[in-house]
Amino acid sequence: MTREGYRIAAPGAVEVLERCGVEGPVARLTELAARTPGGLTVVIDSANGLLDGPLGAAGIPVLRADPPVPADGGATAEVLAELGRTRAATLTALPSAGWTMSGREEEIAAADLASETVERQLARCGRLVTGGFSTEPLVTLTFDDGPHPEFTPQVLDVLRRHDAPAAFFCIGLQALAHPDVVRRTADAGQTLGSHTWSHAYLPDLGPAGLARQLGHTGEVLAEACGDDRPTRWLRPPYGGRSPELLRAVDALGLTTVLWDVDAKDWSRPGPATIAERVLDQVRPGSVILMHDGGGDRSQTVAALPAVITGLRERGYRLVGLDEALAAAPAA
Repeated sequence: MTREGYRIAAPGAVEVLERCGVEGPVARLTELAARTPGGLTVVIDSANGLLDGPLGAAGIPVLRADPPVPADGGATAEVLAELGRTRAATLTALPSAGWTMSGREEEIAAADLASETVERQLARCGRLVTGGFSTEPLVTLTFDDGPHPEFTPQVLDVLRRHDAPAAFFCIGLQALAHPDVVRRTADAGQTLGSHTWSHAYLPDLGPAGLARQLGHTGEVLAEACGDDRPTRWLRPPYGGRSPELLRAVDALGLTTVLWDVDAKDWSRPGPATIAERVLDQVRPGSVILMHDGGGDRSQTVAALPAVITGLRERGYRLVGLDEALAAAPAA
């Protein structure tokens, strides 16, 4: 991925796909696979959490290159293609129904656990929001992986009908492809945040890689809204964090937003199950994770009215991130 979009590299050829959603490179790679004798294999790294799921669903094998090769999330398409050609045995094969970070679950859990002290420090000084931000019956709705040209507007319509605030954590490449949806979200009075440029696992990145992921996304969101003020909020993909990463994000002036209620709507279990999962887990000060992009989110849209109504029937008030931060205990 680049600041302009996607690059696809194969022996002797490079294609550039600019300002398109993830459907663009997936369609092109599917076409190339059908035309290649024996098919093809795609190589990504942990700075790319967009392509592996759709490619796996299309039956295209995906390999992941882990640090220290490539370094700092800066691998070009040409470098990844060469790794696939010369060092395929050193790469990790992703299961077709898995996720970008398959095989690294223990490592990720250990990094999350090691971050708890820094998380508490940042929460006390108003630079991190997570579940339990208040003992009052307040909750915050958040949506990840958009903007999506079909489902984000539908989510916005439901929120408008129910007069409900929410935060939308946008993937930069998606925002580049759909600036009109970003603008509509901002015009609706909803909060915009960064979900990185390409759904990267941020603890793998050094300073340069982190600056690219967050800087590009902030620029595109500001361009879409006609506003030079950078976004204040970051939702790290997969919730991936480390003490070093959290401090680096804080130094860049961003507030990290985690969650304690996961609807797992990406698994598409049905609208009733999505709503039930949220209402069963919620507690005072909860931050609820749902998705408006990253796939078919029709079930999320269908579940959302029951989620909002159910929360209010239980005595909860929906608040935006600014109010959530203000409700947190003082340092």
